Amino acid sequence: MTLFFYDFSVGKQNQSKSNKNDHYDVAIIGAGINGAVAAAAASAAGLKVLVVDKGDIANFTSQESSNLVWGGIKYLQTYEFGLVIKLCLARNRLMRNYPNQIRQIGFLASLGPTAPFGRLLGTFGTLFYWGIGFFGTKAPASYSAAAAKRLEPNLISGRTAIKYYDAQLPDNDSRFVFDFIRHAIKNGTDVRTYTTLDSATHDGTLWALKLSGSHEATVGATTVINATGPFAKEVSEILGSPTKAGLVMSKGIHLVLDRKLTDTYQVLAFWDEQERLFYVLPMGDRSMVGTTDTRVQDPKTAVTQEDRDFVIKQINAQMELETPITSKDVVSERSGVRPLVVAAGDSGEVQDWHQLSRKHVVEVDQELSVVTILGGKLTDCLNVGQEMVHELSRLGHRVNKLRNWFGEGSQLRKEEFYQLVASRTNQNSAERIADGIWRRHGESGFEIVGEGHLTDLIEGLGITEQEIRHIAMAEMITTREDLLRRRLPVKMSRSDKELSANKPLEKLLVELGL
Repeated sequence: MTLFFYDFSVGKQNQSKSNKNDHYDVAIIGAGINGAVAAAAASAAGLKVLVVDKGDIANFTSQESSNLVWGGIKYLQTYEFGLVIKLCLARNRLMRNYPNQIRQIGFLASLGPTAPFGRLLGTFGTLFYWGIGFFGTKAPASYSAAAAKRLEPNLISGRTAIKYYDAQLPDNDSRFVFDFIRHAIKNGTDVRTYTTLDSATHDGTLWALKLSGSHEATVGATTVINATGPFAKEVSEILGSPTKAGLVMSKGIHLVLDRKLTDTYQVLAFWDEQERLFYVLPMGDRSMVGTTDTRVQDPKTAVTQEDRDFVIKQINAQMELETPITSKDVVSERSGVRPLVVAAGDSGEVQDWHQLSRKHVVEVDQELSVVTILGGKLTDCLNVGQEMVHELSRLGHRVNKLRNWFGEGSQLRKEEFYQLVASRTNQNSAERIADGIWRRHGESGFEIVGEGHLTDLIEGLGITEQEIRHIAMAEMITTREDLLRRRLPVKMSRSDKELSANKPLEKLLVELGL
């Protein structure tokens, strides 16, 4: 399939043209969250930017998160107060600028025998977290065992609880990453997915990057940003610019259940038998549970039966469920790695690697004009974008002052849009459809809904035929997975069996060539 790029400003499709004479100020390798924010920021600063990824946008680590935007409460245990302050400020900033895509959510933590502290210390810790986060969320609360049981009937009786607040992505993490790519495209960025960096040569001034795949070409660039996450060391070797810091890979998995374990819009937090936090997260009409923390060498991971059994065992041990969870309840699975930064030479020697934080490190090779981003968290993404522009300026690029490079844009017509959707669909699904389209597209939603009747094509998700058609044509879709897993949160909560049985959806996808 030929890949097309959408010009969001004029509404036309243009095939990307590539030739050996193409030259960019900045070539970004990797279209995960770090590469996406780097592209959005650099293009907003007036630079000519290329983004290259061997797969789709956010097709690896950035699509396997817990969908949380959090201030790092667990880092209080390791006394990393500076990191927590930074992450809380970053969280608050994201919540202000993405009022629909990012929503505040409560975390109800059940204090059972595996919890590392009791109610008194937990209450103090959440109050401290709230304060160190500059009161950017609702105030925390403390509950007796009886009060906790009334609040969440599925909690084990006799256990006290505490509640604090962070934020969640109601859609999927990949969708949020794509929003930055969309900003970058509007600013003239060339994005080439399913394209691999084969080799790179530097003549003392400029890079020549040989690309293969969907866009076979040799392009020039003044600076290269290596934003390939767990593959950063591999790409640094291609560039001949080795990194000083090392990476430790931590595998985390999630299971999506065909059941709601809580009827309240909140996260249930527990500590597993290893005294590590894991969660029950709301996912529309279903629940997602996880995550694990297993050291691995290979960034390409999958859910094993051992992983599945461990998570199911933990959730059954921490909740009073009328019907215990079994593997038959699992409709979808997620597995990814956390690339954790360690000091040079420590990659194979870190003992207490569970305590490693998700802070990022930026390394700059002045001689070769290479910037490498190692580690990081989605919560800190705006800071990463700004850091990239700062480093590009230090490398000699003339950059403009950053303005309007992120955020959802105007909310003035939101009520009007909701009224329009209500007039085009039945009452039961109107709010769900309006929420989804506005959250993912903003004012472009008016064009998406068009003139016809709106029907929830995938029951319970608020996704219509009109939106699917728009995304397929306008958002760089090459495969079904691009559409249903990364632009829409369909395959996160629906099994392949459920989707194949949806005849209207299947017919539409075939018609769209997917």
